[in-house]
Order: sequence, then C-alpha cells, then structure tokens
Amino acid sequence: MKSVCWLTAALCLAACSEAQPSRDSGGPGDLGAAADGGANDLGQSDQGVDAGEPDADLPDLGPADTGVLPWGEVVVDINLPRPPALLSEYRLVRLENGVLRYNDRVVPYELAAPLFSDYAIKERAIWVPPGTQVNYQDLEAFDFPIGSAIIKSFSFAPDLRQPEVGRRVIETRVLVKYADGWHALPYLWRPDGSDADYHVRGHVEMVDFIDPFGAPRRATYLVPQKNQCTSCHELSDGQGGTFTTIIGPKARYLNRLELGPGPAINQLERWVGLGILAGLPALDQVPSSAALTTYGSTVGWTAPELERAARDYLDINCAHCHNPQAVQGVTSQLYLNVDNTDEFRLGYCKEPGSAGSGAGGRRYDIVPGHPDDSIVTYRIESERAGEMMPLLGRSLADTFGTRVVRGWIQSLPSRNCD
Repeated sequence: MKSVCWLTAALCLAACSEAQPSRDSGGPGDLGAAADGGANDLGQSDQGVDAGEPDADLPDLGPADTGVLPWGEVVVDINLPRPPALLSEYRLVRLENGVLRYNDRVVPYELAAPLFSDYAIKERAIWVPPGTQVNYQDLEAFDFPIGSAIIKSFSFAPDLRQPEVGRRVIETRVLVKYADGWHALPYLWRPDGSDADYHVRGHVEMVDFIDPFGAPRRATYLVPQKNQCTSCHELSDGQGGTFTTIIGPKARYLNRLELGPGPAINQLERWVGLGILAGLPALDQVPSSAALTTYGSTVGWTAPELERAARDYLDINCAHCHNPQAVQGVTSQLYLNVDNTDEFRLGYCKEPGSAGSGAGGRRYDIVPGHPDDSIVTYRIESERAGEMMPLLGRSLADTFGTRVVRGWIQSLPSRNCD
C-alpha cells in the first residue's frame, strides 16, 4: 500500500547495541535460510537482495547494496526476547527516495485533530494480525487485538509551506500491543535513510525550519527516554494498577473523509471494508472532531465553532494527562477531556492545585472572557521548560492551536472569579 499520511508527539526511542544483528548470522538480521555474504542480508535463501551497508569483505551474490528491502509478510513477533534492532525487520515500512512506503495490509490513516509536536509532519498507519479486527468504541481509544502495530513517523521539511520539498524523516515509533498492553518501540532513522535503529536512551535534535505561517523557527526536538513516556500514556485501571494507552485512534478523530486519488470515503467505513474494524454504528451516531489539520485564521468563527475546536484541541493535546484516570488529572482536578461537562473541573474560576510558578502569576485555570488572566492560555503559549504544557513533546508554541483556545476563552460570557 503506497498511500502516504502525515503523522503527530514524541514517544520513547532507545538504543539496543547488544541486540544489533550480526552480519549474515542467520539471526534476526538475516531473513534468509542461509547467508549470501552480503552485510545484514535480508534476502530469502541466498536469492540475492542485499539492503545492508556496502560489503566489507565477502563477495555479494545479489544486486549490490540497492537499499531495496524485500517485503514478504509483515513480521510482528511478540514472543521475541527483545525488540528487533532494525525497523526493517518488521517489514512494515521503508523509505524510498525520501518517501515512506507501507507493506500490504498496513493501512495509513489521518486524524482530524492531531497532537501538536513542534510542527513535525506525522505519518500514521496500523497493522493488525490476519484474521483479527479492531473493536469500535465511542469515546475511548479503539480496542486493538494483541499483536497489532501502530506506526508513527515524524519528519521535518526546511519550509513547512512546502512540506513535500526536502523532507527528512527523523524517527518512526512502532507501538506493539503485547498481552500485557501497549509497548512503545521507537526507531531512529540513519542519515542515509537505509534503515532505522531501535533507540531507548532518548535523543535531542535541533531543527531549523520555516513554519506554516512563514516564520523562522528552531525546535529542540525531543525523543523522550522510555521512563518519560508514562507521563502521557499511563492511566489508572481503577484497581490500584496502571496501564499504557494510545492517544489518537479514537472514533472522533478517525471519523473523517479519506482523500486520495479515488473517490472520497469515510476513513472508518474504509476500515470496515478492509475487514479490520468491527462494531461501527451508523456514521451519524459516531462522534466527530473539528477539523484542525489545516493551519489558518479564526477570524469570523462563531462562539460554538471556537468552543468545539478548542475542546477538541485540549482533548487531543492535554486530556491524556488531564483526565480523571491520570495522575496529573487527579492532582490538579483539571479535566480537559472533551466529554467533561463540569465547568469547574474544566477550569472555570478554578484555582490550580499544583501549577506553582508555572501559573505565570495568574490565579485561575480559566477566567471566562479573559484569556490574558487564564493559566491555561499562559501554559500552552509558554516555551519555557517547567511552565509549558504539555510538559513533553514540544518546545515551541502552536500558533494556530493557541489562537483557537484563546479565541474560545475570549468568547465565553465574562465572569469575575474573585
């Protein structure tokens, strides 16, 4: 499948040098029955496809170092003692001339309101084991079968007004559902794009680019360490334990038209047609999100339009922490999940429980009608570590997203919270 979708946040990447496959060892790096003498042979029984580094010594029996990996069947093995050292071992995705290409049955998707990650271009896809299906849920993330994989790739272009020109893929995260839940398995792409290596120790990269509004930006792009991932993806199970959840694949964000070379079709209906989604109700019964994928102006938006867009923005960007099941939500008692109807828990005239110096001298989470007095706007507009929200996944403020939230608070009937 060759369609391309652009993905959204940084998860955990990690280095596993001890797990690097040896050259032509017959181990994870060699998918053939025998070694053909090429480095990191991915061919089948010496049929001669060498996608590794140029051969160091022995003769190469196939087309020399073409960089083209053989597809074959996807391999997502949850019984391995450790994750594959190379992204190519999954046979899920590869780079061809700077463009991500997917294997058969790997299904690209887009979110109507994606998570903001320093303007990174995000490309998303899913794969489920043959004969299995994803189960639909109205509000929660969809229930994926064990052995499923979610693939998220993060790229930058020099000028995001022309995102296809000079784009460079930095990382691809493979989220695999094991018997005990989701595991984040992040891979960092090599400079030549030949493959991506498993990396768990975190990574910081300075990225200079022009943002969609024409402004020069420098992002301190962070790939978090593994122990940082739980701050966004861990929820309470209500019985004293925790579990790792996924953020984006929910009905409201997947319920959108899928635009491509053929006729436009609803993305969820397409999943049903592909046999990978069960339980989808009639589309008029499915929640939907405001479309926040296009950067633009909020001039002329009505108060209801601003409220819908702002609540969806806060839900996808903040509610994975600020909800009744998350540690930060319990601590702050600020619930930004889109289904919360309690105005006080949403922040109206509510003093923060744990903002500290991050409040910017402001007293209330949201002062209706007064964005300049609201802690929420201060924290999403700040670019200072320890003050900005979310705490991870961004170093820059989202110009459009903050405009939406600020416009919504401004549109609320004015209140005096003192």
